[in-house]
Amino acid sequence: MKALSKGQHRWGFVCGQISVLEGRLMSYDFFMNLGSIEKSEDVLHRLQETALREFMVPGAETWEDWSTIIDSYVHSQINELKKACPSPEITDVFLLSEDYINLKRAINGRNPLFPKNVFSELRLTEIASGNPSLFPEVIRPAISTVANPAGAQSENPIITDIVLDGCYLRQYLWLLSNLDCPLLKDWSEFRVLTKLIVVLWRALKSGHNLKLFLQYLLPLEPFNHLINELCATTELRSWGNIIPGVIGDIWRECFELSEDEQIPKFEQKVSDFMTQQVKQAKLQTMGPERVGAFCWGLNMEAFNLKLIISGKLNGLPSNMLKDRIRQTYV
Repeated sequence: MKALSKGQHRWGFVCGQISVLEGRLMSYDFFMNLGSIEKSEDVLHRLQETALREFMVPGAETWEDWSTIIDSYVHSQINELKKACPSPEITDVFLLSEDYINLKRAINGRNPLFPKNVFSELRLTEIASGNPSLFPEVIRPAISTVANPAGAQSENPIITDIVLDGCYLRQYLWLLSNLDCPLLKDWSEFRVLTKLIVVLWRALKSGHNLKLFLQYLLPLEPFNHLINELCATTELRSWGNIIPGVIGDIWRECFELSEDEQIPKFEQKVSDFMTQQVKQAKLQTMGPERVGAFCWGLNMEAFNLKLIISGKLNGLPSNMLKDRIRQTYV
């Protein structure tokens, strides 16, 4: 991994906020203990002793209630950090998935589900009427292909998902490249490569023609050549000879598992590796890496919370849930 940036004094204030917020994050041991509690009501009661209590509402019982509470918990903290950041790109990438859910809903003529961030009300209104001109140049040409209601996606709805996946990953890389930080560039490329593999893996398992992905997912530098190779290789086992580095090692390990475990375990193991890598940012007093690492940790916390709450509400065994808990930042 690249060295941490130095002399980033303008990041001092927001990193001071993070020093306080890090003390409120929940540990891996906390989640393992939470997963061991058998009754869902006892789990929810235990969460009242955490920072999540500030976002709880009376009568919250359903999965939809708790999912909204957790999303609000994460969004509120990242949004507050954004206000203090000298450059918003580092927080924008962690809100970007919500933006793309809103974008897809706008294209389909539906109201936004999440608070608006990168894509403003005006942008969403314009795209709903078929006008992509207000979107960044890095994604505008691709967005224009699905902005037309009579486009190819009208006959094959999966095209919209492919186009938006490509736009999301392209914008993710673009946002972090604007910070000119080598370590964040490494993190973003690692993250995007993982997402690409999962998208194509799920598509192949579902019987989709990967030629569609070549047509609508690209361009996505620096991964164009890799995507071409994966899409041309329909024998999954051979992917192990194509996927590079640590991600390739993890992929080959997970491919030997039972079919229903392969992708979930791949995502979990890559996530755990990423978490170990970002922990080095705790050594940074001031800089965008410290902000990105905290936001990553906050997202892992949200994943574990949703995993356990959903599992308990649906009566899943504790050992199954504990096996899927991801490593935490603290």
